[in-house]
Amino acid sequence: MRALFLGPTGINMREAVAAVAKRFYRARGLPEDLEDREARRALAVYFLEDFLRAKVDWVAFLSSDDYKWQEEEWRSAFVRMLKRLSDEAPENALVGMNLPFFNRSRFFPAFDLSHFRELKPDVMITLIEEEHVMWRRVQMREERGRRTGADFRLKDIVAWRNTTILLADIISRELGVDNYVIAVKHPAAAFYKLIFERGVLKVYLSFPITAVRDRREARAEVDEFRRRMHARFVAFDPLMVDERALRTALARSKGDVVEVRAEDVWNVPAGVEPACGDEGGLYPIRIPRDQVEEVLRDLDNIIRYKDFRYIQQSDAVAAYRPFMGKALSRGMFAEINYALNTAHKRVFIYWPKEDWEPGMESPFDPSLGVVERDLDRLFADLESYEEELKALRP
Repeated sequence: MRALFLGPTGINMREAVAAVAKRFYRARGLPEDLEDREARRALAVYFLEDFLRAKVDWVAFLSSDDYKWQEEEWRSAFVRMLKRLSDEAPENALVGMNLPFFNRSRFFPAFDLSHFRELKPDVMITLIEEEHVMWRRVQMREERGRRTGADFRLKDIVAWRNTTILLADIISRELGVDNYVIAVKHPAAAFYKLIFERGVLKVYLSFPITAVRDRREARAEVDEFRRRMHARFVAFDPLMVDERALRTALARSKGDVVEVRAEDVWNVPAGVEPACGDEGGLYPIRIPRDQVEEVLRDLDNIIRYKDFRYIQQSDAVAAYRPFMGKALSRGMFAEINYALNTAHKRVFIYWPKEDWEPGMESPFDPSLGVVERDLDRLFADLESYEEELKALRP
């Protein structure tokens, strides 16, 4: 099995990929050491940038105006990586790379599909994260002495992330493999299951967010649902990227700088260990107000695209209490209708008695969605659907 990880700069790809590799080693009783010889025979990890940096000065490469040279060096590094992979011949391999690069408002290189065909990945994974986190992480790298001259606006980071997804989709279509877009804060087990346990049900988690964001007990209840889903399935979780923290921070901040605090962010639930978490010293993140306002104009569309993408790449949607507090969540309504009418996915809805009152009618067609009053029954329904799909797939 070969998995190709792609992502823009500002994402701790190495940490995420290492977490997946260690999850693999643990499952097979191998030393959780990427350099251990026995472990590397079973699964080896490669990063294209390591082969590139070994031959060229990194700052010169990023800042050069000679785009032909940049393309040639990138291709040369890819060829050297392929040779190493062929020589070592591990049973499984995880390959990571940034694609594309971006500097001084220019994306590069123009890549060659033939190299990806020779790599022959069985699955592709495109990593994403909050734009304000990626933006700050690049700044921290520059401040700590790894100076590359990087100076990006927040909107540059958004464009970079979307361009990476676009290129990954192009590559995956040419190769005939799946490309999963997934936030790095998902647990390592989610990536492991996507790569090595392909029969596990992929579920999009739909749950109230805006209406319960400031309600501690409701948030804890939603987080417990998320934790259980992550423990059992491949759960695509919309809150593993919490971009609405920007809106919260903007409403509170005064002056020309917007300060995003750690408490503004609601993403990883208790009991779930992310493949890549936020490092110490990341927050608070101080961003020029004009850059935040520039991104907020498109924020709802950015979030909608991410959530609908998650639905498209899922087998089913698990909706948790769309009428929580006896009021329909507009976001969940949009997601469920998109799943049923556009993505054509099976929908399983948990709608307990406490959220129902006489005269209330479901806006969802009962012939298309399974509605349960008991949460354990909902999990049982999902497990039955998983077995149904396993029987249908080769």
